[in-house]
Amino acid sequence: MESNTPKVTIIMPSLNVVNFISECIESVINQTLSDIEILCIDAGSTDGTLEILRDYEAKDNRIKVVVSPMKSYGHQVNMGLDMARGEYVGIVETDDYIEHNMYEELYQAAIANQADFVKSDFDVFITSNNNQKFLLRYSLKQHMLDMYDDEVSYNTYTSRIGLVDIYIWNGIYNLSFLKEHHIRLNETPGAAYQDCGFRYLVAMNVNKGIFLDKSFYRYRRDNVGSSVYSTKCVGWNLGEFMYIRKVMEETGINDARRQAFIARETVGVAVGPYSTLRKWHESNEEIKAAQDKFRDMIRKDRENGLLRQEDMLPTLWLEMRLFTEKPEVFEEYISVKAEMEKLYFQNFINKMSTCQEIVVFCTGKAASCALCVMKMNGINSIKAFCDNNQEKWGSAFGGYDVLSPQEAVLKYPNAHFLIASAKYGVDILKQLKENNIPESNISIYKLILDPMESTNKIVNSKKGDL
Repeated sequence: MESNTPKVTIIMPSLNVVNFISECIESVINQTLSDIEILCIDAGSTDGTLEILRDYEAKDNRIKVVVSPMKSYGHQVNMGLDMARGEYVGIVETDDYIEHNMYEELYQAAIANQADFVKSDFDVFITSNNNQKFLLRYSLKQHMLDMYDDEVSYNTYTSRIGLVDIYIWNGIYNLSFLKEHHIRLNETPGAAYQDCGFRYLVAMNVNKGIFLDKSFYRYRRDNVGSSVYSTKCVGWNLGEFMYIRKVMEETGINDARRQAFIARETVGVAVGPYSTLRKWHESNEEIKAAQDKFRDMIRKDRENGLLRQEDMLPTLWLEMRLFTEKPEVFEEYISVKAEMEKLYFQNFINKMSTCQEIVVFCTGKAASCALCVMKMNGINSIKAFCDNNQEKWGSAFGGYDVLSPQEAVLKYPNAHFLIASAKYGVDILKQLKENNIPESNISIYKLILDPMESTNKIVNSKKGDL
């Protein structure tokens, strides 16, 4: 590498993010890895974002600000890829922020392993009305099984039954690898789902990828204008899978194994996001038209032998059959499922809203989700946490004291105890009853623990869709 080659090029696409841009770029310029190049690709912001970026450019010679001729996230990132001089490339979305050591740790792991990419866990976050941040860890281990510290290749991805890690900004990518395999983003207008093609093209070409059991990226989930909450998501996803298949044909990815992988992922994306969407919105003609095209694509894949029951999760196989063979039954199934999940969520909020005092039992992932959901829905009657782990007594969790169960019962005998542990819920219920807490004052937190789903519910309730 030439001496003036940065270790990492960081691409920052922006459009009208004046409320977030300073926090974002400060987190980038203060990286412990100083040998970086920062490419700010703005799509013509009119709210002051571009002026703020220009101010930073004047103060830091590592920053270059460029205005994109298109309002397209894909085009902006591709401009950055064309301009990049770094050994590795990372992407930071400009309503997010990152930890100060992100790129140093990712780069060190990349060089040590000569990896095509290195990725890590991340935290989704949402901000309350009083500016308190709630961070929820998104664990790749939970969503992708145990892949930390192991090398992955395209064979790893194509042999998996479950969905792959679908995010692109929680890692860095070898620039030579991207160029060799012509991996770019789809340049559709706007900023909707255009990273989809990129992530699958990476998955189908990688020879050595590394995942770290650490979290550096902070992904904002309280921007109600974000494309992830739009009813157009079905059509956008369809466009991405048409793009992926076009690139596969152009670049010679024609082996049955990788084609079957994309066929399975097509099914997951056709039914999964729609299932989430139906919790908050009714279907419409635009959505139905996109679904019909998805159905044609999936039927053809099945006719070509690319979709086999033994290669898919049972629930996904069932939903695929309903989606393609009995669309009316599928719609009824999804509608009932969405209604039940939405009602369960609202019942939980209503019940917690009637409690004058709440003590949350346990201080793990479920407790974080429970705290976030309650606080973001205006439930301010939480008094404390408690835990059976003595090492946590006297500490704090989410700004609340962590008590021993005995102390919590003595201090708050009339409180409602919310058990935030599915694994030990029955045992803790018995423990509380033995300490004279009536069963009517005890409940077990059973809402989904996925950070994305938890924050989906919060944002959509903020928008008034509940």
